[in-house]
Amino acid sequence: MPSIFTLTYWGGLILIGGFFGIVFWKLLTGRIILEGLLEGDIRDPDGENGYSSYVSAGRVQALLTTVFAALYYLLRVIHDPREFPSLPDGLVGALAASQAVYLGGKAQAMLLGRLRDFLK
Repeated sequence: MPSIFTLTYWGGLILIGGFFGIVFWKLLTGRIILEGLLEGDIRDPDGENGYSSYVSAGRVQALLTTVFAALYYLLRVIHDPREFPSLPDGLVGALAASQAVYLGGKAQAMLLGRLRDFLK
């Protein structure tokens, strides 16, 4: 009879594999749309609906930082699956700074657009 650890291990692998398979399938069939993933909105009185789109550097760096941190964590779990790994303080700080830069850019694009409109 297999041990509980073996059953848990294989159950976890099947669950994660199933999640990956569903997301991958939906990406291939177009049910998850990635168009505009890296675009942000900025207030623009001349644009459609008062906004226009641009490639957001904040979104790009936030995505890259998050993917890097997730891969780092995944590799740590694969290396030692018996315990939850701790993340280095520098990586947590980089994630926090990345999200702060993204939110700051979003706030600037949305709120300072009103100021630009007022000054015109």
